[in-house]
Amino acid sequence: MHRPVSLPGRRPGAAGLKRCLLLLVLLGAAPAAGHQSSVVYSDIVVRDQEVDYTFQLSSRDLYESVGVARDRPVTRAEVEQGRERLGRYLIDHVHITSAGADCPGEPGALEFRDKTDGFFAVVHVTYRCPRRIAEAVVRYDLFFELDPRHQGIARLSFGDPGEGEGDERETVFRADARTVTLRHNLTLLDHVRDYLVLGVEHIFTGYDHLSFLFGLLVIAAAGGLRRGARQVLQVVTAFTVAHSLTLIASALGWVALRPRLVEPAIALSIAYVGVENLVRPAPRHRWLLTFGFGLVHGFGFASVLREIGLPSEGLVWSLLSFNVGVELGQLTVVVAVLPLLALLASQGTAQQVGLALAGGTFGMFFLLGRFGVSMLPLGVLCFGAAPLLVLATRRYGYDRVVRVGCSALLTVLASLWFIERVLDRSFFGGHLG
Repeated sequence: MHRPVSLPGRRPGAAGLKRCLLLLVLLGAAPAAGHQSSVVYSDIVVRDQEVDYTFQLSSRDLYESVGVARDRPVTRAEVEQGRERLGRYLIDHVHITSAGADCPGEPGALEFRDKTDGFFAVVHVTYRCPRRIAEAVVRYDLFFELDPRHQGIARLSFGDPGEGEGDERETVFRADARTVTLRHNLTLLDHVRDYLVLGVEHIFTGYDHLSFLFGLLVIAAAGGLRRGARQVLQVVTAFTVAHSLTLIASALGWVALRPRLVEPAIALSIAYVGVENLVRPAPRHRWLLTFGFGLVHGFGFASVLREIGLPSEGLVWSLLSFNVGVELGQLTVVVAVLPLLALLASQGTAQQVGLALAGGTFGMFFLLGRFGVSMLPLGVLCFGAAPLLVLATRRYGYDRVVRVGCSALLTVLASLWFIERVLDRSFFGGHLG
């Protein structure tokens, strides 16, 4: 008897069935194996107050960030056209903080590099921190919502790579490891210098504090330069002592007031000075008034420091340095403004007024330019408002134009600030300061 023979293809045995299943698995896995997880290469370089972040992004990963459909490859022209959207996408998904303060990012140059299956878009972004960086935290959230397996390979360094200024290493960002901390050793002198500059900058850019100081100078200058200087010395000293007390106490955590209370109170102090200038041409014991208001302004300075962040080492010296910077800024304003107001009050000659205005303008432009402050507001003030003020004063008198007119304007402005801060909204696009 002949035994039946199984023919291949009709009734496969166990071995044949296994081979078929293996083939199906391989075919089903082929598309997944052909799709690589996305990778972004980057260089992160820390320089003083800035972080230079260079992204190298594959053209295969740019669809979402430049707003192009996935039905075809992204072109270089489309990336160029969508460079603003790409820049916003990067700074929205990569954040840097220093000492708890946010470092805003600003997209820069865009370049292209060839690769075998497309191209790389190289985007430069500069993050600027409020002060010199001792410790910065990078939060990386690129492409994880599109590809959970995405990786960000980054090289970290202080100064130019290879200069040996500090930490230089590599890290890999993953969905479960999205942050990295950069550390750099700063000396006590570095902290003192940084906070000194920050104090000066805060006065030059703090329109409310400058307005308060101007309201005091208006009355002091009416008695002449010598008498006005003595009066200003008294009120500035009282103001300095007062805000130093609350600034240090608040920064060290001994006393705390919410900004929603402090900021309206500062606006009220400015409005009060303006009203008092209107009703009392020669107020007495003003140093007592400025001492009380200085306590309030000190809490305002402290809130600025909380936003910037304070170092763990050299804390007291940094506080004192910031305070000295505030005083240097105030004295600079006094030296620039008081002689001009005193000349206007004494009806000085046109030549004297012109020299005082030119000297004050040059000095302020030089100092503010060194501290990186915007020149537009100062330019409008010096070349627009100041000459008009000089002409009007020579015709109508100091008392009518400066004491009454400027004090009334100061009162209105401070009242608007008060309403803004109570309602937590900005009028006129935030141009009031």
